[in-house]
Amino acid sequence: MRAESGRVLIFGGTTEGRIAAERLLHEGVPCTVSVATHYGEEVLAPHPLMRVRTGRLDRAKMAQLMREEQYVCVIDATHPHAKIVSEEIASACGETGLPCLRLQRRMEDQPAGAEGCGRPAIVHDIDEAAAFLASVPGHILVTTGSKELVRFVRALGDPSRVTARVLPAQESLRLCGEAGLAGKQIFAMQGPFDVEMNCAQIRHAGADWLLTKETGEAGGYPEKMEAAKRCGIRAVVIRASAKEQTAEQGSNAMDLDDTIEAALRFFDERSGSSKRVLFLVGIGTGSPKALTLEAQEAIASARVLFGAGTVLQNLTGTPGTRPMTSGKTVVPIYDSEGVLRYLSEHPQIRTAAVAYSGDSGFYSGAASMLAALRASQEREGGGTAPSAQPAKAAGYDVRLLCGISCVSWFSSRAGIPWQDWKILSSHGRFCNVIGQVRRNRECFLLLSGVEQLRRTGEQLADAQQRGVLGSLRLLLGYELSRPAQEIRECSAEDLAEAAKEGLYVLYIRHEDADRTPVLPGLPDSAFIRGKAPMTSSEIRALSLCRLGLTAGAVLWDVGAGTGSVSVEAALTCPDGRVWSVECREEALALLAENRSKYCLRNMEIIRGRAPEALKDLPAPTHVFIGGSGGEIGEILRAVLERNPGARVVANCITSETLAALKTALETLPVRDLQCMQVIVNREEKLGRYHCLRAANPVFIISFAGDGR
Repeated sequence: MRAESGRVLIFGGTTEGRIAAERLLHEGVPCTVSVATHYGEEVLAPHPLMRVRTGRLDRAKMAQLMREEQYVCVIDATHPHAKIVSEEIASACGETGLPCLRLQRRMEDQPAGAEGCGRPAIVHDIDEAAAFLASVPGHILVTTGSKELVRFVRALGDPSRVTARVLPAQESLRLCGEAGLAGKQIFAMQGPFDVEMNCAQIRHAGADWLLTKETGEAGGYPEKMEAAKRCGIRAVVIRASAKEQTAEQGSNAMDLDDTIEAALRFFDERSGSSKRVLFLVGIGTGSPKALTLEAQEAIASARVLFGAGTVLQNLTGTPGTRPMTSGKTVVPIYDSEGVLRYLSEHPQIRTAAVAYSGDSGFYSGAASMLAALRASQEREGGGTAPSAQPAKAAGYDVRLLCGISCVSWFSSRAGIPWQDWKILSSHGRFCNVIGQVRRNRECFLLLSGVEQLRRTGEQLADAQQRGVLGSLRLLLGYELSRPAQEIRECSAEDLAEAAKEGLYVLYIRHEDADRTPVLPGLPDSAFIRGKAPMTSSEIRALSLCRLGLTAGAVLWDVGAGTGSVSVEAALTCPDGRVWSVECREEALALLAENRSKYCLRNMEIIRGRAPEALKDLPAPTHVFIGGSGGEIGEILRAVLERNPGARVVANCITSETLAALKTALETLPVRDLQCMQVIVNREEKLGRYHCLRAANPVFIISFAGDGR
């Protein structure tokens, strides 16, 4: 972030100081603004990169302030007539070695007053002005502020002749009272004032004279002189002496544009690089109050802000506050290629930010942006970015900034520690909610909307009715961090009847999850049976062990039959997907019944004969072949074509199937080939005695494709 390179210190309290701060902040340069009064602080719009120091300082305190931070330069934007303050600033800069940029207010030649009303009376300080006005009759509108008001009125000798225009601050009103002014003698107002307002105040005060300083355009000097001309009164103008003007316009004095450019130059020299910066910013749960300070600073420093429409809308702020999108180019693009294309077409952009909802590392679009940047770097021959730096590609320093995720927000509001939660998302992706809840005591689910919430409620209610899930505690989170936020307990049936549109999350506590087995081992009686063949429990357990399913496995169960292998695999591996391939109608019906019995959302039934039915399935990581229909060789070739490294287990009961399998394996690239014959003897009771009855022997063949 540019803030790491230092800050610019501005001594302000003037229009030029405010404008200088706004322009530097717009360029992403952190600023500290020192103002003399609290009113000077109030007129500065809050900004994440700006700090304000209030109170009058002498040279020693100025030098102390300059040493407190890593400042790159100092801008003296104090009032043109505050000569002593400017001398103190310059002296403090000399003591600390900081460059001092004196922002010179433009002092153009002004009209000499209305024809017939006389030229303005030119004086060089407040005492000379008081002496002149004491020598002439008439009421006076004083527009030189409150600082020298007491001194002026005492020198004038008659407070009743004076109406003063001062800032609406307690200090200003106190000084008016000390000068002997009260009630209608005081205009407590903040400019700028146009000609019409100046005329109205002149008439209301019944003024014959207008006392002003030659403050240039920023101080409203032309409007005052035009108002005096229209109202037919004379002006008394305090003008710096020729010697003072020469000193003021010395080598270190410059106009606003030159001052800004010089400050930026000092800033870039300190940073040592002009490389462009791209922030990938997690903005949290939605409300601007949920943004981290780091995220606020990054967005504030960006000249261009990208993001989805809803995300950008969240950054506009609440009514009455300054939108974070103010003063910058806002582009409603969030896809990686679109953002990079825009930046490529606008090489003048030095600092940009892409805003993502939630946390940048939690189901965020920032991941695809990082991948796109790294791909761009590799195309340019830059190699792979080191782990400590997300990416340096296409001329950008890429900074990934975290946000407050809905997980931590919900956890804090619900009062439930989240370290043991299983984090799930069904927002735009497949999620086996029932399978995950069955195995995990605490789950936290991100949902895409009310329709998905209703479906989840229906699934949970169905799983409870079937006995797949036990006692549940459900906490629903709605529109987190926004004004409509709601966190409440509910039932699965309540979820199924939800009606309000919006963003939802769901906390699910399954009290019986600890009793869920982690390994396969359902008895044969746990399945709905028919005439379709079924792999027996012992063979099924050994086969699944040989298969070695991994967390995100994609399993093809070819010749699924009753579905016992598919069901056990889907239950054991809730993060995986099972594709059950079967062609017989009776078996298909049993597959559907057993899938429903266990509420399996990660098990898909495919009607058809292998290998033809396999061509449209996702590539497998694991394959179980329980029935081949005489096509074992073609099935294996189809498997290895889709994934040359797939793990395969086949069960063979007949000698013909075993022979065909061995013949096929002689021509296929496989490794880790193992073959075993399993004979299971079960004890049965015969009258008063028990004896063993042998089941049919089964060959279990396991191997992996040699496409490592």
